[in-house]
Parts: sequence; structure tokens; C-alpha cells
Amino acid sequence: MNSGAVLYAKAKTIIPGGTQLLSKRPEMFLPEQWPSYFKEARGVEIWDLDNIKYMDMGIMGIGTCSLGYANPDVNQAVINAVERGSMCTLNSYEEVELAEKLIELHPYTEMVRFSRTGGEACSIAVRIGRAASGKSKVAICGYHGWHDWYLATNLDNSDNLKDLLLPGLNPVGLPAALKETALPFHYGNIDELEAIVSNNKDEIGVIILEVQRGREADLPFLRRVR
Repeated sequence: MNSGAVLYAKAKTIIPGGTQLLSKRPEMFLPEQWPSYFKEARGVEIWDLDNIKYMDMGIMGIGTCSLGYANPDVNQAVINAVERGSMCTLNSYEEVELAEKLIELHPYTEMVRFSRTGGEACSIAVRIGRAASGKSKVAICGYHGWHDWYLATNLDNSDNLKDLLLPGLNPVGLPAALKETALPFHYGNIDELEAIVSNNKDEIGVIILEVQRGREADLPFLRRVR
């Protein structure tokens, strides 16, 4: 067993679930054999705890490292920020510049709110949608994190997320009052979504879905959803 697998076995005894991110669990790839931990990562190359070199041909930090690992320009910008101080009681002035740039790149937006994770961003969006519509039910399609509003769909049926996230996720710990507030539909199945909206037209105020993942976007379907 490689050093990463040994360390992961230890991690599972002191970290609930073994990792901080579901998408990085070795069980998703090669249980008891996956290298699990990196010692160094540069470009598309990764070195594990046993100094074995790998090529990352797709995931790249769960999609965050679009310029490759340890990109020198990104590294230098981070080092400069750390040297100036990366935390303060006052706000970072760069957030205003970033908000303006995002609005420029995405002209259909009017304002920007930052979050730390994708799951948090989805939760914020759903909260805003519920507030704007005055309705509490949400139609969901795809992966949107681990928060209560999303996993609540499995209170109705433990297989509701089978084709969206993972099969058999236990909703233990979720408030029973959230039952039937998150209603799943499958990508490309407009009839399924229309049935959900029709059956809950006085209660559903939000539709949230992944535009695409691992395949070309279905534009006719997306237009029907809109």
C-alpha cells in the first residue's frame, strides 16, 4: 500500500469522511491504492508522498486550476498579497475591481456577491430566489453542494440524487420539515420539469440546474427551461 493510502486510512479515524471535499475522496477512484495526497504540483504534473510523478489529465484541482498548478504569475500575485497582509479589519479594495470586471464579462448581471465555495454560492442564489418569488420549493438538476436545502430531496426518496450526485445518500440530520421542498428533474427531460412546475405552481419559485457537465450543452432544452 502506498504512503498516501496509509495516510488516508489514518485520516478517516480523525476526519469525518476522510477528506474535507467529497470530490477528492479516494473511494471515487481506486480504493486503497489511490495516492490521495500530493507533495508537489506544477503545471499538469503531481508528485505523491512516495515521489512518484503523475500527470493530471482532467480534474486539475476539481476544475479550479485552469492555468495549471503553481502557475508562476498566479504564485507571484499571491506572494505579493501575503507580504502586504492578506487579512484586515478593513475591506480589500480589489473586490470592487473584481466585481466590475465580472459584470463587464457577464453583462446580464447587475451586481456581484462573493462566496467561498460553489455550494455556498448555490445556497445564496436559492435564498435570493426564494425571497424574490416568495415561494419555498425548488426544482433541482445537477450537483449543487451538500447544504440542507439541496440534500433535502432525499427526504422524499433516498435515490433522488442517484443520477444527480451519488446514490444512497442518507439525509439523516436534515429537518423533516424540508421534505418535498427540493424536487429533482433530469437534464434534457423538459416534460419532467414541466410536470413539477404544474404540480407545484403555487409553491415553486426557483429552478436551479447545471448548464452542462462533461457534455455539450443542450440548447433547445435550456431555452425551454428559461
